[in-house]
Amino acid sequence: MSKNPFTIIFGIEPDSMIPRNAEYNQVISDFTSSSPVSYAYVITGVRGCGKTVLMTSIQNHFSKQGDWITLRLNPDLDLYESSISQLSEHISIKSEIITEASVSFAGIGGGVARRSLSDNETLLKKMLIEAKKKKKRVLITIDEVSNTANIKTFFHSYQSFIGERLPVFLLITALPENFSALSNAKNSTFIRRLPKIRLHGLSDVLVEDKYMEIFSLNQDEALVLTKLIKGYPYAFQLLGTLLWDSHKKEVDDSILRELDTMLYDGSYKAIWDHLTENERRVVLAIAHSEDSTIKSIRQELGMESNQFSPYRENLKDNGLIDTNTYGKIYFTLPRFKEFTNRIERYMI
Repeated sequence: MSKNPFTIIFGIEPDSMIPRNAEYNQVISDFTSSSPVSYAYVITGVRGCGKTVLMTSIQNHFSKQGDWITLRLNPDLDLYESSISQLSEHISIKSEIITEASVSFAGIGGGVARRSLSDNETLLKKMLIEAKKKKKRVLITIDEVSNTANIKTFFHSYQSFIGERLPVFLLITALPENFSALSNAKNSTFIRRLPKIRLHGLSDVLVEDKYMEIFSLNQDEALVLTKLIKGYPYAFQLLGTLLWDSHKKEVDDSILRELDTMLYDGSYKAIWDHLTENERRVVLAIAHSEDSTIKSIRQELGMESNQFSPYRENLKDNGLIDTNTYGKIYFTLPRFKEFTNRIERYMI
């Protein structure tokens, strides 16, 4: 194999991608059902866990189906304008049925380009009605949503669209903390109830098999790499890239240093920056603990159980810690303890 099968670019489906078949099939099966359980899903998980890759793979599946139209929207742009613009490449409606809203884009008619928010909502609804007449379904995907007026307004319209049985489906990705802020905002009951697909670590078995296949390793050699990346998709791609480019099959000090630097720059620094001051204190205490027990962590922090529990739950929900072992806490991300100890030196 002459081409590097790994990629360090977020959101691209790499040749070495380890599929998340359960999550992939869940969405596709539901959206193609004659009676969907839900018309919308949010994919959430820690930065670098593969949210965008999963969303893209699902979008690519539907884009190949003749009875589906897929729209990829940028959350920082006007979501109505973007939807209308992209949908107009597939759906045309007669200008006289757009009430008095004057529009100007391909397939609809001439006039003043600027439209009000209500005009855009009405126009998008009419285009979705036309899609239904043509027996087309529309999939809208939005990557990295957050608590913005743009998102909330569009989601309210979307709720009314599916309430009127229009064939429009929604698939979004969000960091846990961003989705929490969005769903807890005022008048966000619909958003709060969206089914969540929480992405956790990749299967160790599949990771081990992939490393064995690509680098012609034996099981013991692949196991060393598998344990190092701890199922973290971004680390899987980074380590694979470093080994491929260096023509090595095992991790030495230089590979480890490069891995740490790339994790720091590409993911961990951003994760750290989004933690609150008290969450950082808890993370540092976890890193300092020799036995990883909740007791020793709380003792360092000087916190009672009721004070500590909310931070533990937040870090768990954000995908940073594993609390499955009774009385203990571990970092879920590879070499995050080393990162934490390193960044602490910069704080002094």
